[in-house]
Amino acid sequence: MNNTTHKIKNGFIQLHGKGLFSKEEVTVSISKSLENTGITFVLNDQRIFADVDNVLNVTRNTMLGNGTESICLIEHFLATCSLMGVNNIDVITDKNELVFDDGSAMHWYKAFKDTEMCCVVNETFELNEPIFIKEDNKEIIAIPHNGFKVSYFLEWDHISLGKLFASWDKNEDIKRVIQARTFARKEEHDFFGVSDRLLTLDKNGFNKALHEPLEPCYHKILDIIGDLRLCGINPLEINMHVIAFRSGHALNVQIAKKLKTVLLNKI
Repeated sequence: MNNTTHKIKNGFIQLHGKGLFSKEEVTVSISKSLENTGITFVLNDQRIFADVDNVLNVTRNTMLGNGTESICLIEHFLATCSLMGVNNIDVITDKNELVFDDGSAMHWYKAFKDTEMCCVVNETFELNEPIFIKEDNKEIIAIPHNGFKVSYFLEWDHISLGKLFASWDKNEDIKRVIQARTFARKEEHDFFGVSDRLLTLDKNGFNKALHEPLEPCYHKILDIIGDLRLCGINPLEINMHVIAFRSGHALNVQIAKKLKTVLLNKI
């Protein structure tokens, strides 16, 4: 585990830990904001709203921008906010990225769990029609469903992965998704100098023990929940089943755009 620390004082959460791309220490301060303002990232006094229309890049992670500043590695944070019912907050960071820690969302969970920022999430929105996105051999679909659920089919040409399938719904422990770490091949992690720090896959398998055999699938579910938050609604508030086959940030963001259109335009 990495050395991310947090403290709570005067209604603020301050979290300090390692980023990923900068290889530097990152400090993030989180505070309650006005009602109906959603989640806003603040960097150098520039405000970047957690909105799908502000997505700049979906390569390896999801990056937001406002034309002046940008912020990346936001998907794990937004997933935690969704799973824990956190909304209407300002997130001030001193770098163009958030704290990444071990590639899971446990550091965000630990920071929020003893605060009054969390609330119970109830389904209040109905998805009345299927939404389907396909790109090459990747697909993601959202269909009407009683409650919120995500299913993911992972397929990697590697003996330690192969074909895996997992589902998660609101009745299950959120920590199963929260603790699931990002993973990548050693060549990619070597490029960023994080092979020893993160869950890394080489020809022999993973460099660290998995929390459970389906952890890679649950991390993909974490990413989906975080990216879907960009539609402007906590996805856990939507009665839908999201089913993904090899989907990544690009398709996740595309379906978030569709959800914004079919749901928010009806409010």
